[in-house]
Amino acid sequence: MLMQGMAASPGIAVGRAPLLRKEERRLVQSRITEAEVSGEVERFDLAVEQAKLQLKALIDRLESEGSSQEAGIVEGQWFFLDDPQLKMHVQSKITSDLADAVWAAHEVFAEYAKAFEAIEDEYIKERLTDLRDAESRLLDVLMGVRNIDLSALDEPVIILAHDLTPSMTAQMNRSMVLGFATEVGSRISHTAIMARTFGIPAVVGVKDLLSSMEDGAQVVLDGDEGQVLSRPDEQRLLRYEQKRKEHVALSKQLSALREVVAATIDGKRFELYGNIGKPEEAGLVLEHGGEGIGLFRTEFLFMDRADMPSEEEQYQAYRQALINAGGRPVIIRTLDIGGDKEIPYLPIGQEFNPFLGWRAIRYCLSDPALFKIQLRALLRAAVEGDLRIMFPMISGVREVEQAKAPLEEAGQELESQGKPYKKRIPVGIMIEIPSAALVSDKLAPLVDFFSIGTNDLIQYTLAADRMNEKVSYLYDAEHLGVLRLIEMVSRSAKAHGKPIGMCGEMAGDPKMAKPLIGLGIDEWSMSASQIPYVKQEILKLSEAECRDFVKQLLS
Repeated sequence: MLMQGMAASPGIAVGRAPLLRKEERRLVQSRITEAEVSGEVERFDLAVEQAKLQLKALIDRLESEGSSQEAGIVEGQWFFLDDPQLKMHVQSKITSDLADAVWAAHEVFAEYAKAFEAIEDEYIKERLTDLRDAESRLLDVLMGVRNIDLSALDEPVIILAHDLTPSMTAQMNRSMVLGFATEVGSRISHTAIMARTFGIPAVVGVKDLLSSMEDGAQVVLDGDEGQVLSRPDEQRLLRYEQKRKEHVALSKQLSALREVVAATIDGKRFELYGNIGKPEEAGLVLEHGGEGIGLFRTEFLFMDRADMPSEEEQYQAYRQALINAGGRPVIIRTLDIGGDKEIPYLPIGQEFNPFLGWRAIRYCLSDPALFKIQLRALLRAAVEGDLRIMFPMISGVREVEQAKAPLEEAGQELESQGKPYKKRIPVGIMIEIPSAALVSDKLAPLVDFFSIGTNDLIQYTLAADRMNEKVSYLYDAEHLGVLRLIEMVSRSAKAHGKPIGMCGEMAGDPKMAKPLIGLGIDEWSMSASQIPYVKQEILKLSEAECRDFVKQLLS
Protein backbone atom coordinates (compact mmCIF):
# COMPACT_ATOMS: atom_id res chain seq x y z
CA MET A 1 0.00 0.00 0.00
CA LEU A 2 1.36 3.43 -1.02
CA MET A 3 0.33 6.42 1.12
CA GLN A 4 1.00 10.07 0.29
CA GLY A 5 1.95 12.80 2.73
CA MET A 6 4.25 15.83 2.75
CA ALA A 7 8.01 15.56 2.33
CA ALA A 8 9.46 16.90 5.60
CA SER A 9 13.08 15.70 5.57
CA PRO A 10 14.86 14.21 2.54
CA GLY A 11 16.20 10.68 2.29
CA ILE A 12 15.14 7.07 1.87
CA ALA A 13 14.61 4.58 4.71
CA VAL A 14 13.74 0.89 4.54
CA GLY A 15 12.95 -1.16 7.63
CA ARG A 16 10.51 -2.60 10.11
CA ALA A 17 7.92 -0.07 11.26
CA PRO A 18 6.25 -0.37 14.67
CA LEU A 19 3.13 1.72 15.22
CA LEU A 20 3.67 4.18 18.02
CA ARG A 21 0.51 4.52 20.11
CA LYS A 22 0.68 6.41 23.35
CA GLU A 23 -1.02 5.08 26.46
CA GLU A 24 -4.52 6.55 26.44
CA ARG A 25 -5.20 9.40 28.81
CA ARG A 26 -8.86 9.88 29.79
CA LEU A 27 -9.85 13.38 30.86
CA VAL A 28 -12.92 13.70 33.06
CA GLN A 29 -14.29 16.94 34.47
CA SER A 30 -13.90 16.57 38.21
CA ARG A 31 -14.90 18.88 41.06
CA ILE A 32 -13.29 19.30 44.47
CA THR A 33 -14.44 20.78 47.79
CA GLU A 34 -13.21 24.08 49.16
CA ALA A 35 -11.27 22.18 51.79
CA GLU A 36 -9.33 20.42 49.00
CA VAL A 37 -8.32 23.59 47.13
CA SER A 38 -4.94 24.22 48.79
CA GLY A 39 -3.92 20.58 48.38
CA GLU A 40 -4.91 20.58 44.71
CA VAL A 41 -2.99 23.81 44.05
CA GLU A 42 0.05 22.26 45.71
CA ARG A 43 -0.35 19.09 43.59
CA PHE A 44 -0.43 21.24 40.45
CA ASP A 45 2.65 23.25 41.51
CA LEU A 46 4.61 20.07 42.26
CA ALA A 47 3.63 18.55 38.88
CA VAL A 48 4.82 21.68 37.08
CA GLU A 49 8.19 21.49 38.82
CA GLN A 50 8.53 17.77 38.07
CA ALA A 51 7.70 18.31 34.39
CA LYS A 52 10.24 21.15 34.24
CA LEU A 53 12.89 18.93 35.81
CA GLN A 54 12.23 16.28 33.14
CA LEU A 55 12.65 18.91 30.42
CA LYS A 56 15.76 20.38 32.04
CA ALA A 57 17.37 16.93 32.06
CA LEU A 58 16.51 16.49 28.38
CA ILE A 59 17.82 19.96 27.47
CA ASP A 60 21.08 19.33 29.36
CA ARG A 61 21.55 15.99 27.58
CA LEU A 62 20.99 17.54 24.15
CA GLU A 63 23.40 20.39 24.86
CA SER A 64 26.04 17.93 26.10
CA GLU A 65 25.67 16.08 22.79
CA GLY A 66 26.20 19.32 20.87
CA SER A 67 22.55 19.53 19.76
CA SER A 68 22.00 23.13 20.90
CA GLN A 69 19.32 23.88 18.30
CA GLU A 70 17.27 20.87 19.39
CA ALA A 71 17.72 21.87 23.03
CA GLY A 72 16.39 25.30 22.08
CA ILE A 73 13.30 23.74 20.53
CA VAL A 74 12.61 21.68 23.67
CA GLU A 75 12.99 24.89 25.68
CA GLY A 76 9.83 26.08 23.93
CA GLN A 77 7.61 23.88 26.12
CA TRP A 78 9.73 24.61 29.21
CA PHE A 79 8.87 28.31 28.81
CA PHE A 80 5.14 27.50 28.71
CA LEU A 81 5.42 25.55 31.96
CA ASP A 82 7.47 28.37 33.49
CA ASP A 83 5.00 31.10 32.43
CA PRO A 84 3.75 32.69 35.71
CA GLN A 85 0.60 33.97 34.00
CA LEU A 86 -0.36 30.49 32.79
CA LYS A 87 0.27 29.00 36.25
CA MET A 88 -1.77 31.77 37.86
CA HIS A 89 -4.70 31.05 35.52
CA VAL A 90 -4.68 27.36 36.46
CA GLN A 91 -4.44 28.11 40.17
CA SER A 92 -7.31 30.59 39.82
CA LYS A 93 -9.47 28.01 38.05
CA ILE A 94 -8.81 25.49 40.81
CA THR A 95 -9.73 28.07 43.43
CA SER A 96 -12.74 29.76 41.81
CA ASP A 97 -14.23 26.87 39.79
CA LEU A 98 -13.36 24.13 42.29
CA ALA A 99 -11.87 22.12 39.41
CA ASP A 100 -9.24 19.50 40.13
CA ALA A 101 -5.68 20.19 38.93
CA VAL A 102 -5.98 17.98 35.83
CA TRP A 103 -9.17 19.54 34.52
CA ALA A 104 -8.10 23.10 35.42
CA ALA A 105 -4.78 22.68 33.59
CA HIS A 106 -6.51 21.14 30.56
CA GLU A 107 -9.03 24.03 30.40
CA VAL A 108 -6.36 26.75 30.61
CA PHE A 109 -4.15 25.09 27.98
CA ALA A 110 -7.23 24.82 25.73
CA GLU A 111 -7.81 28.57 26.08
CA TYR A 112 -4.19 29.28 25.13
CA ALA A 113 -4.46 26.90 22.16
CA LYS A 114 -7.58 28.69 20.91
CA ALA A 115 -5.76 32.02 21.05
CA PHE A 116 -2.83 30.61 19.08
CA GLU A 117 -5.12 29.07 16.46
CA ALA A 118 -6.64 32.50 15.80
CA ILE A 119 -3.26 33.89 14.68
CA GLU A 120 -2.78 33.66 10.91
CA ASP A 121 0.89 32.71 10.92
CA GLU A 122 2.33 29.27 10.27
CA TYR A 123 5.23 29.71 12.69
CA ILE A 124 2.95 30.86 15.53
CA LYS A 125 0.50 28.06 14.84
CA GLU A 126 3.37 25.60 14.98
CA ARG A 127 4.03 26.84 18.53
CA LEU A 128 0.82 24.96 19.27
CA THR A 129 3.01 21.87 19.13
CA ASP A 130 5.12 23.22 21.99
CA LEU A 131 1.99 24.22 23.91
CA ARG A 132 0.36 20.80 23.50
CA ASP A 133 3.65 19.06 24.24
CA ALA A 134 3.89 21.02 27.50
CA GLU A 135 0.27 20.20 28.37
CA SER A 136 0.75 16.52 27.56
CA ARG A 137 3.83 16.26 29.74
CA LEU A 138 2.15 18.07 32.63
CA LEU A 139 -1.04 15.96 32.47
CA ASP A 140 1.01 12.77 32.28
CA VAL A 141 2.76 13.76 35.50
CA LEU A 142 -0.53 14.69 37.19
CA MET A 143 -2.23 11.46 36.10
CA GLY A 144 0.71 9.08 36.38
CA VAL A 145 0.57 8.13 32.69
CA ARG A 146 3.66 6.34 31.35
CA ASN A 147 5.56 8.23 28.64
CA ILE A 148 6.86 6.46 25.56
CA ASP A 149 10.64 6.13 25.80
CA LEU A 150 12.13 6.46 22.33
CA SER A 151 15.61 6.56 23.83
CA ALA A 152 15.30 2.84 24.66
CA LEU A 153 15.03 1.57 21.07
CA ASP A 154 17.27 -1.45 20.62
CA GLU A 155 16.92 -2.11 16.87
CA PRO A 156 16.81 0.10 13.73
CA VAL A 157 13.17 1.01 12.94
CA ILE A 158 10.97 3.42 11.04
CA ILE A 159 8.58 5.06 13.49
CA LEU A 160 4.94 5.51 12.47
CA ALA A 161 2.88 7.74 14.78
CA HIS A 162 -0.07 10.09 14.89
CA ASP A 163 2.34 12.82 15.96
CA LEU A 164 5.81 13.17 17.44
CA THR A 165 6.27 16.06 19.81
CA PRO A 166 9.59 17.92 19.72
CA SER A 167 10.64 16.41 23.05
CA MET A 168 9.85 12.88 21.81
CA THR A 169 11.93 13.54 18.70
CA ALA A 170 14.75 14.91 20.82
CA GLN A 171 14.74 11.80 23.03
CA MET A 172 15.09 9.39 20.12
CA ASN A 173 18.04 7.06 20.05
CA ARG A 174 18.98 8.47 16.66
CA SER A 175 21.29 5.56 15.83
CA MET A 176 18.19 3.32 15.87
CA VAL A 177 15.75 5.59 14.00
CA LEU A 178 15.88 5.07 10.25
CA GLY A 179 13.03 7.52 9.59
CA PHE A 180 9.56 8.46 10.75
CA ALA A 181 6.12 9.31 9.40
CA THR A 182 3.22 11.03 11.17
CA GLU A 183 -0.45 11.64 10.48
CA VAL A 184 -0.20 15.35 11.29
CA GLY A 185 2.40 18.12 10.95
CA SER A 186 3.89 20.42 8.33
CA ARG A 187 7.29 21.15 6.79
CA ILE A 188 7.89 24.02 9.22
CA SER A 189 6.87 22.14 12.37
CA HIS A 190 9.58 21.81 14.98
CA THR A 191 9.53 18.04 14.59
CA ALA A 192 10.21 18.37 10.85
CA ILE A 193 12.98 20.90 11.51
CA MET A 194 14.61 18.55 13.99
CA ALA A 195 14.35 15.66 11.51
CA ARG A 196 16.21 17.72 8.91
CA THR A 197 18.77 18.75 11.51
CA PHE A 198 19.42 15.14 12.51
CA GLY A 199 19.39 13.99 8.88
CA ILE A 200 16.49 11.59 9.50
CA PRO A 201 14.14 11.02 6.52
CA ALA A 202 10.60 12.08 7.47
CA VAL A 203 7.11 12.33 6.01
CA VAL A 204 4.29 14.22 7.74
CA GLY A 205 0.57 14.69 7.14
CA VAL A 206 -0.13 11.08 6.07
CA LYS A 207 -3.87 10.73 6.57
CA ASP A 208 -5.09 7.54 8.35
CA LEU A 209 -1.53 6.26 8.60
CA LEU A 210 -1.97 4.19 11.77
CA SER A 211 -5.28 2.63 10.78
CA SER A 212 -3.93 1.65 7.34
CA MET A 213 -0.58 0.19 8.34
CA GLU A 214 0.19 -3.15 9.99
CA ASP A 215 2.26 -3.00 13.17
CA GLY A 216 5.82 -4.15 12.52
CA ALA A 217 5.48 -4.51 8.74
CA GLN A 218 8.37 -3.71 6.43
CA VAL A 219 8.06 -0.14 5.13
CA VAL A 220 9.81 2.11 2.64
CA LEU A 221 9.78 5.79 3.58
CA ASP A 222 10.57 8.32 0.84
CA GLY A 223 11.34 11.69 2.41
CA ASP A 224 11.96 13.24 -1.02
CA GLU A 225 8.51 12.48 -2.44
CA GLY A 226 6.57 12.37 0.84
CA GLN A 227 5.51 8.74 0.45
CA VAL A 228 5.18 5.69 2.73
CA LEU A 229 5.03 2.24 1.12
CA SER A 230 4.04 -0.86 3.10
CA ARG A 231 5.28 -4.36 2.22
CA PRO A 232 7.12 -3.42 -1.03
CA ASP A 233 7.84 -6.14 -3.58
CA GLU A 234 11.43 -7.06 -4.47
CA GLN A 235 11.54 -4.89 -7.61
CA ARG A 236 10.46 -1.78 -5.72
CA LEU A 237 12.89 -2.55 -2.92
CA LEU A 238 15.77 -2.63 -5.40
CA ARG A 239 14.64 0.68 -6.93
CA TYR A 240 14.41 2.39 -3.55
CA GLU A 241 17.74 0.95 -2.43
CA GLN A 242 19.38 2.49 -5.50
CA LYS A 243 17.71 5.80 -4.73
CA ARG A 244 18.94 5.58 -1.13
CA LYS A 245 22.52 5.04 -2.29
CA GLU A 246 22.26 8.04 -4.62
CA HIS A 247 20.99 10.15 -1.75
CA VAL A 248 23.88 9.09 0.51
CA ALA A 249 26.35 9.93 -2.25
CA LEU A 250 24.74 13.38 -2.75
CA SER A 251 24.91 14.12 0.98
CA LYS A 252 28.62 13.30 1.03
CA GLN A 253 29.16 15.44 -2.04
CA LEU A 254 27.32 18.39 -0.48
CA SER A 255 29.18 17.97 2.81
CA ALA A 256 32.44 18.33 0.91
CA LEU A 257 31.29 21.78 -0.26
CA ARG A 258 31.33 23.22 3.26
CA GLU A 259 34.66 25.03 2.82
CA VAL A 260 34.21 25.69 -0.92
CA VAL A 261 33.66 29.31 -1.94
CA ALA A 262 30.30 29.98 -3.61
CA ALA A 263 31.45 31.23 -7.01
CA THR A 264 30.33 30.79 -10.61
CA ILE A 265 32.55 29.08 -13.15
CA ASP A 266 33.58 32.51 -14.50
CA GLY A 267 34.69 33.69 -11.05
CA LYS A 268 31.76 35.72 -9.65
CA ARG A 269 31.79 35.35 -5.84
CA PHE A 270 28.62 35.23 -3.71
CA GLU A 271 28.12 35.20 0.06
CA LEU A 272 25.69 32.62 1.43
CA TYR A 273 24.25 33.41 4.85
CA GLY A 274 21.69 31.72 7.11
CA ASN A 275 18.42 32.85 8.70
CA ILE A 276 18.06 32.30 12.45
CA GLY A 277 15.51 32.96 15.20
CA LYS A 278 17.73 32.19 18.22
CA PRO A 279 21.42 32.82 18.98
CA GLU A 280 22.26 29.11 19.24
CA GLU A 281 21.16 28.53 15.63
CA ALA A 282 24.20 30.48 14.37
CA GLY A 283 26.40 27.43 14.87
CA LEU A 284 24.18 25.34 12.61
CA VAL A 285 24.57 27.91 9.82
CA LEU A 286 28.36 27.61 10.01
CA GLU A 287 28.15 23.80 10.06
CA HIS A 288 26.36 23.93 6.69
CA GLY A 289 28.98 26.21 5.16
CA GLY A 290 27.27 29.54 5.78
CA GLU A 291 29.46 32.65 5.92
CA GLY A 292 27.38 34.59 8.41
CA ILE A 293 23.86 35.41 9.51
CA GLY A 294 21.79 37.27 6.95
CA LEU A 295 18.65 37.53 9.08
CA PHE A 296 18.25 37.26 12.85
CA ARG A 297 14.49 37.43 13.45
CA THR A 298 14.49 39.18 16.83
CA GLU A 299 10.72 38.88 17.31
CA PHE A 300 11.25 35.29 18.47
CA LEU A 301 12.97 36.68 21.58
CA PHE A 302 9.71 38.48 22.40
CA MET A 303 7.43 35.46 21.98
CA ASP A 304 6.40 32.74 24.45
CA ARG A 305 6.66 35.01 27.46
CA ALA A 306 4.45 37.22 29.60
CA ASP A 307 6.43 40.46 29.26
CA MET A 308 8.97 42.18 27.05
CA PRO A 309 12.62 41.09 27.28
CA SER A 310 14.75 43.65 29.09
CA GLU A 311 17.64 45.54 27.51
CA GLU A 312 20.07 43.23 29.34
CA GLU A 313 18.31 40.05 28.09
CA GLN A 314 18.36 41.33 24.52
CA TYR A 315 21.98 42.44 24.82
CA GLN A 316 23.02 38.97 25.99
CA ALA A 317 21.10 37.28 23.13
CA TYR A 318 22.61 39.51 20.42
CA ARG A 319 26.06 39.20 22.00
CA GLN A 320 25.78 35.39 22.04
CA ALA A 321 24.74 35.33 18.37
CA LEU A 322 27.87 37.31 17.47
CA ILE A 323 30.08 35.00 19.53
CA ASN A 324 28.49 31.91 17.96
CA ALA A 325 29.04 33.41 14.50
CA GLY A 326 32.77 33.51 15.19
CA GLY A 327 33.46 37.01 13.89
CA ARG A 328 31.32 36.63 10.78
CA PRO A 329 28.63 39.20 9.85
CA VAL A 330 25.34 39.07 11.77
CA ILE A 331 22.47 41.11 10.32
CA ILE A 332 19.87 41.68 13.02
CA ARG A 333 16.36 42.75 12.02
CA THR A 334 14.65 45.02 14.49
CA LEU A 335 11.35 43.90 15.99
CA ASP A 336 9.00 42.75 13.22
CA ILE A 337 5.62 42.18 14.83
CA GLY A 338 2.03 42.67 13.76
CA GLY A 339 0.45 41.30 10.61
CA ASP A 340 0.79 37.56 11.17
CA LYS A 341 2.92 37.80 14.33
CA GLU A 342 1.14 38.89 17.49
CA ILE A 343 2.67 39.42 20.91
CA PRO A 344 -0.05 39.39 23.60
CA TYR A 345 1.56 41.91 25.94
CA LEU A 346 1.97 44.58 23.24
CA PRO A 347 -1.20 46.63 22.52
CA ILE A 348 -1.52 46.08 18.78
CA GLY A 349 -5.05 44.68 18.97
CA GLN A 350 -7.14 43.16 16.20
CA GLU A 351 -7.07 44.86 12.80
CA PHE A 352 -9.31 44.41 9.78
CA ASN A 353 -6.29 43.90 7.50
CA PRO A 354 -3.24 43.32 9.71
CA PHE A 355 -0.81 42.76 6.81
CA LEU A 356 -1.45 46.35 5.75
CA GLY A 357 -1.69 47.63 9.29
CA TRP A 358 0.25 48.65 12.38
CA ARG A 359 3.27 46.39 12.18
CA ALA A 360 7.07 46.17 12.15
CA ILE A 361 8.81 49.56 11.85
CA ARG A 362 5.44 51.35 12.01
CA TYR A 363 4.78 49.99 15.48
CA CYS A 364 8.34 50.61 16.68
CA LEU A 365 8.25 54.24 15.55
CA SER A 366 5.01 54.72 17.48
CA ASP A 367 6.68 53.45 20.69
CA PRO A 368 10.16 55.06 20.84
CA ALA A 369 10.80 53.83 24.38
CA LEU A 370 10.34 50.17 23.38
CA PHE A 371 12.32 50.71 20.18
CA LYS A 372 15.27 52.31 21.95
CA ILE A 373 15.54 49.43 24.42
CA GLN A 374 16.28 47.16 21.49
CA LEU A 375 18.54 49.68 19.77
CA ARG A 376 20.62 50.22 22.93
CA ALA A 377 21.01 46.46 23.32
CA LEU A 378 22.15 46.19 19.69
CA LEU A 379 24.67 49.03 19.99
CA ARG A 380 26.14 47.47 23.13
CA ALA A 381 26.34 43.97 21.64
CA ALA A 382 28.02 45.29 18.48
CA VAL A 383 31.25 45.70 20.45
CA GLU A 384 31.57 41.89 20.23
CA GLY A 385 31.69 41.59 16.44
CA ASP A 386 30.36 42.49 13.01
CA LEU A 387 26.77 43.43 13.86
CA ARG A 388 24.57 45.12 11.27
CA ILE A 389 21.11 46.55 11.93
CA MET A 390 18.23 46.13 9.48
CA PHE A 391 14.86 47.92 9.61
CA PRO A 392 11.85 45.95 8.24
CA MET A 393 8.72 47.05 6.39
CA ILE A 394 10.19 50.31 5.07
CA SER A 395 7.85 52.02 2.60
CA GLY A 396 9.82 55.17 1.75
CA VAL A 397 12.40 57.83 2.59
CA ARG A 398 10.61 59.35 5.59
CA GLU A 399 10.54 56.06 7.52
CA VAL A 400 14.28 55.55 7.05
CA GLU A 401 14.95 59.02 8.44
CA GLN A 402 12.51 58.42 11.31
CA ALA A 403 14.12 55.07 12.17
CA LYS A 404 17.66 56.44 12.21
CA ALA A 405 16.76 59.21 14.68
CA PRO A 406 16.06 56.94 17.70
CA LEU A 407 19.19 54.93 16.82
CA GLU A 408 21.24 58.09 17.23
CA GLU A 409 19.40 58.91 20.47
CA ALA A 410 20.08 55.41 21.79
CA GLY A 411 23.81 55.97 21.23
CA GLN A 412 23.66 59.32 23.05
CA GLU A 413 21.91 57.68 26.02
CA LEU A 414 24.59 54.99 26.25
CA GLU A 415 27.27 57.67 26.03
CA SER A 416 25.74 59.56 28.94
CA GLN A 417 25.51 56.32 30.95
CA GLY A 418 29.15 55.50 30.30
CA LYS A 419 28.32 52.14 28.74
CA PRO A 420 30.56 50.81 25.96
CA TYR A 421 28.93 50.66 22.54
CA LYS A 422 29.84 50.75 18.87
CA LYS A 423 29.47 54.23 17.44
CA ARG A 424 29.33 53.28 13.77
CA ILE A 425 27.21 50.32 12.69
CA PRO A 426 26.12 49.44 9.13
CA VAL A 427 22.40 50.16 8.84
CA GLY A 428 20.25 48.61 6.13
CA ILE A 429 16.62 48.11 5.24
CA MET A 430 14.41 45.31 4.02
CA ILE A 431 12.81 45.91 0.65
CA GLU A 432 9.49 44.09 0.96
CA ILE A 433 6.95 46.74 -0.08
CA PRO A 434 6.64 47.63 -3.79
CA SER A 435 6.79 51.37 -2.98
CA ALA A 436 10.27 50.87 -1.47
CA ALA A 437 11.40 49.07 -4.61
CA LEU A 438 10.03 51.87 -6.76
CA VAL A 439 11.94 54.55 -4.81
CA SER A 440 15.02 52.43 -4.12
CA ASP A 441 17.17 54.97 -5.96
CA LYS A 442 16.23 57.53 -3.27
CA LEU A 443 16.67 55.05 -0.41
CA ALA A 444 20.11 53.77 -1.41
CA PRO A 445 22.03 56.95 -0.40
CA LEU A 446 20.47 56.78 3.10
CA VAL A 447 21.53 53.23 4.04
CA ASP A 448 24.50 50.89 3.91
CA PHE A 449 22.78 47.89 2.33
CA PHE A 450 19.51 46.47 1.00
CA SER A 451 18.02 43.05 1.75
CA ILE A 452 15.01 41.97 -0.28
CA GLY A 453 12.33 40.15 1.72
CA THR A 454 10.69 38.22 -1.08
CA ASN A 455 7.99 36.54 1.05
CA ASP A 456 6.16 39.82 1.56
CA LEU A 457 7.33 41.51 -1.64
CA ILE A 458 5.66 38.77 -3.71
CA GLN A 459 2.38 38.84 -1.80
CA TYR A 460 2.15 42.64 -1.86
CA THR A 461 3.10 42.86 -5.54
CA LEU A 462 0.59 40.21 -6.62
CA ALA A 463 -2.09 41.08 -4.02
CA ALA A 464 -2.12 37.40 -3.03
CA ASP A 465 -2.16 36.49 0.66
CA ARG A 466 0.55 33.84 1.04
CA MET A 467 -1.41 32.23 3.88
CA ASN A 468 -4.60 31.84 1.82
CA GLU A 469 -4.79 28.47 0.03
CA LYS A 470 -7.50 29.76 -2.33
CA VAL A 471 -5.12 32.25 -3.97
CA SER A 472 -1.87 30.36 -3.46
CA TYR A 473 -1.70 29.69 -7.22
CA LEU A 474 -1.04 33.43 -7.69
CA TYR A 475 1.95 33.45 -5.33
CA ASP A 476 4.67 33.19 -7.97
CA ALA A 477 8.31 34.10 -7.34
CA GLU A 478 8.98 34.04 -11.10
CA HIS A 479 6.25 36.52 -11.99
CA LEU A 480 7.60 39.17 -14.35
CA GLY A 481 6.36 41.96 -12.08
CA VAL A 482 8.31 40.56 -9.12
CA LEU A 483 11.48 40.05 -11.18
CA ARG A 484 11.30 43.60 -12.55
CA LEU A 485 11.02 45.05 -9.05
CA ILE A 486 14.04 43.01 -7.89
CA GLU A 487 16.01 44.19 -10.92
CA MET A 488 15.07 47.79 -10.15
CA VAL A 489 16.30 47.49 -6.56
CA SER A 490 19.50 45.80 -7.70
CA ARG A 491 20.18 48.55 -10.22
CA SER A 492 19.68 51.24 -7.55
CA ALA A 493 22.03 49.50 -5.13
CA LYS A 494 24.75 49.06 -7.76
CA ALA A 495 24.46 52.70 -8.86
CA HIS A 496 25.25 53.83 -5.30
CA GLY A 497 27.85 51.16 -4.55
CA LYS A 498 25.72 49.41 -1.93
CA PRO A 499 25.54 45.62 -1.47
CA ILE A 500 22.21 43.95 -2.08
CA GLY A 501 21.07 40.77 -0.36
CA MET A 502 17.97 38.61 -0.25
CA CYS A 503 16.55 36.89 2.83
CA GLY A 504 13.21 35.51 1.64
CA GLU A 505 12.43 31.90 0.70
CA MET A 506 13.38 32.62 -2.91
CA ALA A 507 17.04 32.83 -1.83
CA GLY A 508 16.98 29.22 -0.57
CA ASP A 509 15.49 27.73 -3.73
CA PRO A 510 18.24 26.19 -5.92
CA LYS A 511 16.01 26.61 -8.99
CA MET A 512 16.14 30.40 -8.50
CA ALA A 513 19.95 30.56 -8.43
CA LYS A 514 20.18 31.33 -12.15
CA PRO A 515 17.80 34.33 -12.19
CA LEU A 516 19.16 35.70 -8.88
CA ILE A 517 22.73 35.68 -10.19
CA GLY A 518 21.52 37.41 -13.34
CA LEU A 519 19.62 39.99 -11.27
CA GLY A 520 22.80 40.91 -9.41
CA ILE A 521 22.03 39.70 -5.87
CA ASP A 522 25.30 39.72 -3.85
CA GLU A 523 24.29 38.05 -0.58
CA TRP A 524 21.75 35.25 -0.16
CA SER A 525 20.34 34.26 3.23
CA MET A 526 18.31 31.08 3.77
CA SER A 527 17.58 28.16 6.08
CA ALA A 528 20.88 26.55 7.08
CA SER A 529 20.02 23.20 5.49
CA GLN A 530 19.54 24.84 2.06
CA ILE A 531 23.01 26.42 1.91
CA PRO A 532 24.86 23.43 0.36
CA TYR A 533 22.11 22.86 -2.23
CA VAL A 534 22.19 26.49 -3.38
CA LYS A 535 26.00 26.51 -3.35
CA GLN A 536 26.08 23.41 -5.53
CA GLU A 537 23.85 25.12 -8.07
CA ILE A 538 25.92 28.33 -8.13
CA LEU A 539 29.08 26.32 -8.87
CA LYS A 540 27.49 25.01 -12.08
CA LEU A 541 26.59 28.41 -13.53
CA SER A 542 28.37 31.29 -15.24
CA GLU A 543 27.47 34.89 -14.43
CA ALA A 544 27.47 35.85 -18.10
CA GLU A 545 25.01 33.08 -18.95
CA CYS A 546 22.76 34.12 -16.04
CA ARG A 547 22.74 37.78 -17.10
CA ASP A 548 21.72 36.81 -20.64
CA PHE A 549 19.02 34.57 -19.18
CA VAL A 550 17.60 37.42 -17.08
CA LYS A 551 17.61 39.82 -20.04
CA GLN A 552 15.35 37.40 -21.86
CA LEU A 553 13.13 36.99 -18.79
CA LEU A 554 12.68 40.73 -18.29
CA SER A 555 11.90 41.35 -21.92
